Amino acid sequence: MHNKVLHMILIWCYILTPFFGRTQTVALVLSGGGAKAYSHIGVLKAIEEANIEVDYIVGNSMGALVGAFYSSGYSPSEIESILTNKDFLSFTHVNSDKAACYYQNDELDASFGSFTFDVEKGFNIQIPLNVYDMKTIDYQLMVYFAYAYAASDGNFDNLMIPFRCVASDIDSSRLVVFRDGNIAKAVRASITFPFFVRPIEIDETLFFDGGMYDNFPVDIAIDEFNPDLIIGSKAVNNYESPDAEDAISLIQSMLMTKADFEIDSTMGIVIESNTGEGSIFQYSKVKQYIDSGYIAARSQMEIIKKRLLNKKEGNISEKRKEFDHRVPYVDINNITISGLNIKQQEYFYRLTGDNDRFNSPNDFKKFYDCLIDNENIVNVYPEIIPDTNSNSFSINLLMKRSEPFSLGIGGYISSNGVNEAFIGFGYNNFGKVAKNIQIGAYFGTFYNSVNGIAKVEFPSLVPITLKLKMLISRKNYFSNARYFFEDNFPAYIISDENYLDFSVGIPLVDNSLLHTGISNINANFQYYQDNYFSRTDTADVSNYYFLSPWISYESRTLNKKLYSTKGHFFHAGFSYYSGNEKYTEGSGKSSIQSLEDQIQYISFTLKYHKYFRMAQNFSIGIKMDAGYSDKPMSSNYLSTLLLATPYEPLPFMRSLFLENYRANIYGAFGTVFDYNFIKKFHLRVDGYYYVPYEKILVDDHNNAYKSGRFDYNYFAGSARVVFYPPIGVVSASVNYIDKPGSKFGFLLNIGYMIFNKSQLNR
Repeated sequence: MHNKVLHMILIWCYILTPFFGRTQTVALVLSGGGAKAYSHIGVLKAIEEANIEVDYIVGNSMGALVGAFYSSGYSPSEIESILTNKDFLSFTHVNSDKAACYYQNDELDASFGSFTFDVEKGFNIQIPLNVYDMKTIDYQLMVYFAYAYAASDGNFDNLMIPFRCVASDIDSSRLVVFRDGNIAKAVRASITFPFFVRPIEIDETLFFDGGMYDNFPVDIAIDEFNPDLIIGSKAVNNYESPDAEDAISLIQSMLMTKADFEIDSTMGIVIESNTGEGSIFQYSKVKQYIDSGYIAARSQMEIIKKRLLNKKEGNISEKRKEFDHRVPYVDINNITISGLNIKQQEYFYRLTGDNDRFNSPNDFKKFYDCLIDNENIVNVYPEIIPDTNSNSFSINLLMKRSEPFSLGIGGYISSNGVNEAFIGFGYNNFGKVAKNIQIGAYFGTFYNSVNGIAKVEFPSLVPITLKLKMLISRKNYFSNARYFFEDNFPAYIISDENYLDFSVGIPLVDNSLLHTGISNINANFQYYQDNYFSRTDTADVSNYYFLSPWISYESRTLNKKLYSTKGHFFHAGFSYYSGNEKYTEGSGKSSIQSLEDQIQYISFTLKYHKYFRMAQNFSIGIKMDAGYSDKPMSSNYLSTLLLATPYEPLPFMRSLFLENYRANIYGAFGTVFDYNFIKKFHLRVDGYYYVPYEKILVDDHNNAYKSGRFDYNYFAGSARVVFYPPIGVVSASVNYIDKPGSKFGFLLNIGYMIFNKSQLNR
């Protein structure tokens, strides 16, 4: 009898040991769910408020991202601050018109986008298979997890909270559990939603979102940690049946396995956040999702506490401080480049310069920001490698070079009859130096041109670019005269500009370029000086030939080709023109039958455009423009106007010959109000005030003369609705310009009215 009692006591002691012999352990499982997975941040807030210490974390996709931050010592408020920051969420801006490094690409064109290809691969066009650009996020993840990576020595069990995340190996069709290695790479693999995020390779294996096989990895938590209680945070339901008209739902149904969001009641509890029925890509609602997670977790907290009667209350703040003390302070001591051949690596090593100039990962960011937009590469992935023995980091940049050939297509379609098509072809080749050739052509009712650019870039800390540019262009104002803003001004005006320009450019500071060069310019103007002409008449012709040395400084951070909402543009330029004018009279009446004369003048231009974010959806812009030139009067009024500098703050003004907005000396000020009232729609109101110092006037003999100083001033304005589709831009506007005849007009247009730079009005 005594032995039986002793035996029963031993059995009960064994059974109750987990509850009375040690504290209970808790594993937190975080599902995927895109933007909706931000609800996990709210769950973590509620858990910390309840003073419940989490012992293990397992996550998938965005749940892996949130879990990795928490495991690495970040508090819920810090995680919220990081993940809701506009810099982090910038990857969701799929139509930002972001250009390459400004010193490499200071020429804007009307293309909607470009495709790259390689002739040696049989003209296989490389179509981008990712909607979101993750290069900036890749860098941020590297920095945020660098110190935890060093402190844990690459072992996820050594983080503040032991951590696991999952990703999908599509080659072997299996789910992979990450237990060690680079935290940032493991998380990046887990958040790679197919076709939206570019996949990455780890140990030569391509990984995608873990949700392809398990979006709620409860079984991984059991297998890896065998906790006493599992708290599962569910951010989304399984995807609904696919819609034949919805590409996203089709992708989700084809690639994502339906998850089992149930947890056996003896094993744990599910916290289900109310994140609604909308898309998982609604990142504008992340604050709402965080709140929903907090509310859902608070509602379950009493139940959770009852399941943790033998759970010692933790002190997460002390635990976080203790982990922070383990984090070493480390410097960057080396930068390596992989994925390119030796000569191509040398190009980027020359751009990088001395590694001593990077004291920390944050110091490296300015270089990286330009690097990710370098025209010679299509992708770069930064990986940090800690060396705890020397308290230093090395950074490896895994690069993929751009395909050598590119094809860009774009243009402009408008209700006023100005329709343009653009096609651009590029060839890019780089080794120790970079060589680039671009050919572009515009075809349309108003503007026709062919231009070619050949560039050679010599890389260094301050790269030097040599550029040779050729342009043949024509603007036919006569073809546009019957549309929009009609009056009695001479309708037949054709302006040809051809030039050959050689320049040298160097970047000075971020997104800026100092360049100087010399141009050989031929301008040919054909026109009638009134509207009384027949088909048998011939036009007057003014020919100008110039040799023009010039210098300019530009800085640009605008976020759009047209209708920018943030950033700035600054330009200061000086040019000297020396050449001759040759005038030949047509069949009309003129006081001069022919003229040939020498002409010399200088020109200075100054522009400053700046946008200020006043609220989340509201921006105000200011635009200041000024120009000075001592151009002499030409042979007649029209040729003088044609050579004068035009002021064209509204895009449609570029297709009109507006005598009131042309002068040799002028100043202008404008304001822009932009309200983003729906995600892709903006209401934009522009107003501009233009003052010519001395307006160019005409006498009874068609000769030009100057008005009194500041005798004239003019206004131009526009109210438009702008829509940003995945490519290009669409706008509908009501416009006003100060001129004789009709002052108001309505325009509906698609695309970009952007023409090649003129060397006459630099």
